[in-house]
Amino acid sequence: MLRTKVYRADGMKVLDEAKGRVSAIVSSEKVDRDGDVIRAAGWDLRNFNAHPVLLASHDYHSLRSQIGVWESMEVDGTKMRGVARFFIGKGNDEADWAFELAKEKALAFSVGFIPDMEKALPLHKDDAFGSNGMEFQGQELLEVSAVTVPSNPDALQRIAKSPNLHPALAEIVEERLILSEEEDGSIPWLETHPIDEIVERVLERLAERTGAAVEQEEDEPSADDDVSDEDDYGDGDEPESRSAEAQDLSEPAAAFDPYAVAVAAAEEALEEEQA
Repeated sequence: MLRTKVYRADGMKVLDEAKGRVSAIVSSEKVDRDGDVIRAAGWDLRNFNAHPVLLASHDYHSLRSQIGVWESMEVDGTKMRGVARFFIGKGNDEADWAFELAKEKALAFSVGFIPDMEKALPLHKDDAFGSNGMEFQGQELLEVSAVTVPSNPDALQRIAKSPNLHPALAEIVEERLILSEEEDGSIPWLETHPIDEIVERVLERLAERTGAAVEQEEDEPSADDDVSDEDDYGDGDEPESRSAEAQDLSEPAAAFDPYAVAVAAAEEALEEEQA
């Protein structure tokens, strides 16, 4: 019975970018997201080493699904690690994209294996059938696939909505969606996040834009500040004469007395009449 297990590639390191060589831990004895444990000592690598292909997403049917080879695969304590060489620059877009993800440490690997069920035990003593997790103590490795995600944000969003998406891949998809949002300013992941997170992100975006607008308003004078009509006050004076007669703002302004203004106007009218 073929089984697969997906792992984020812990300890991934690009060994030779020009040749597409990468080292990575592809399995460990941590309890995986399915609740199972694969004991490293139980790996049987004999058949795998005879044909150590690096596939894309366990596709055994297409010739283009072979995106590289594993130059080595070995058990190291409680982990299994390997060195892969991707077939980059040879016209296989999937191989090129997988290597790009590897360089960004955003690639996952999935081991395809056949467990020896006679050696498998329930992980929990009170779970006789192992429905809550199994401990595999013997398993034959068939192949190790690179599990890739697309680069298009729309495709990523469709993948994120899949109810059967493996948690390890969901993490990668979400990281790619957030990255695409930061690059182009759109928010393609709205439907995949809790409403509280959406509101918080929207508030942050509004605060950023409001702050930028206020800063621009303070730094850049408007067109109205640079250009004025020759007589925008309607008093017949040129702007220069008004500026020369402008009151010194450093001195306190005199209090306005409407009674005194009325008296002065009456006196002026009386003088004109007598003249």
